[in-house]
Amino acid sequence: MGTCSNRPEHKQISENLRLKAIMIFQKIDIHNKGYIDKERTLQFWQSNFAKLNTEALFSQVDYKKSGNITVQEWLAFWDIVKQQGYTEQEISDELDQLQEGKAWVQFYKVDAYIRADRERHKTQIDSIVQMEKKTLQKSKSFNYN
Repeated sequence: MGTCSNRPEHKQISENLRLKAIMIFQKIDIHNKGYIDKERTLQFWQSNFAKLNTEALFSQVDYKKSGNITVQEWLAFWDIVKQQGYTEQEISDELDQLQEGKAWVQFYKVDAYIRADRERHKTQIDSIVQMEKKTLQKSKSFNYN
């Protein structure tokens, strides 16, 4: 017999997608600071609508509006994309596009999730970020703590 819960299941992206996402993060974080800021993303996109892409990325991924995106927040974002019904293949395709410096895609289901999360007394996004932090600490294939 199954259990019933009001909490959504925390689906993480696969290890292959995690590594692909981390590679893109590292491509943007060329100084290996452990976070990306708007200056670095502007440089990443160069003249490919850099300002528009940067603003769109930060509006979705920088959910605390700190001006920086940590690798844990970056990975949590992709987990949320998966939780909102996007397939591993769709996520992989978008990551491939990012790897090539193509435009940031607006994930409208994720926007709605983030808006709803801001209304909660206890944010679920914080829990997902903490889960990613633990996953990264356990990971032998990546050391970005």
